[in-house]
Amino acid sequence: MSKKQGAAEKPKEKNRAFRTGFLVMLIAAALTAVYIRTNPKWKAAELTIEPAGRYYEVQSLVPEGKTLETRIIPPDGFERVPVKEGSFGEYMRNYPLLPDDIKIPVYDGTTISSTDVAAVFDISLGTEGYQQCADSVIRLYSDYFYEKGEFDKISFKFSNGDECSYNDWRKGMRMLAFADFSCRIPFGLPDKSEQQYRNYLKQVMRYAGTLSLQKESEVISADELRIGDIICNDTHVVMIADEAVNENDEKCYLIGQSFIPAVCFHILTHTEENVTSPWYTSEQLEKDSFVIGSFIFEKNDIRRWKDGF
Repeated sequence: MSKKQGAAEKPKEKNRAFRTGFLVMLIAAALTAVYIRTNPKWKAAELTIEPAGRYYEVQSLVPEGKTLETRIIPPDGFERVPVKEGSFGEYMRNYPLLPDDIKIPVYDGTTISSTDVAAVFDISLGTEGYQQCADSVIRLYSDYFYEKGEFDKISFKFSNGDECSYNDWRKGMRMLAFADFSCRIPFGLPDKSEQQYRNYLKQVMRYAGTLSLQKESEVISADELRIGDIICNDTHVVMIADEAVNENDEKCYLIGQSFIPAVCFHILTHTEENVTSPWYTSEQLEKDSFVIGSFIFEKNDIRRWKDGF
């Protein structure tokens, strides 16, 4: 090879090396982006507890109560429906509450005043504000199964219908999602830690919502309602947190929610004839349409998630 040919080959070799290096960097950047997208990190927000100064009386309220069962008693003539030991109903009744008469804590450290709150759950929120209405329902369902060690039951659909299973997640599988597309990829390490469980929930909350809860639930009649059932339309969802019954077999319910921006799950009140109560009667929920909080629902919005509780 002549000196002239050798000199001509060197720029070509440099160009090939540059292109190869650039391609490697591009692939590395893409893989890093995929890893970050499929491996979210959940971090607990610092919540602010601020007195509200309630100026109205809420019936059935025992301010000193520390749990749902001891904070809100049934109306006169009613008793709580019996629940089995270890059931979701028992889990909800024993859920710890924040102090009475406070503003609703928001994920960003602020608070929101509300005139229709009976009790606020002592539940953590993530710093990025994903735990909104449907997310809070998903969180309570998941935490219940997680504490019982029933990991196979922690599985939720994204809004596009694809399933995201915690059992797969803890083995290292991840969900890559863009708009309506998602797929499972092996992009994590096996990890059974609570932190990884929270990371899983964060990913579910990113891509699940009221539409996915509708896909995973069936319409039921108002007289079938029980603890854990939801009332869900395209824009909002609330959950039956407790139930009571009288000797005439008439029922009433405690109903909870979160909303946008992400706030702690809380039990709602309603006012009828200048009386404020946290208990919704079966008669109210049997109407063709009814109001809970700030939202209007219809009878076909009453639903049961999967097999219920």
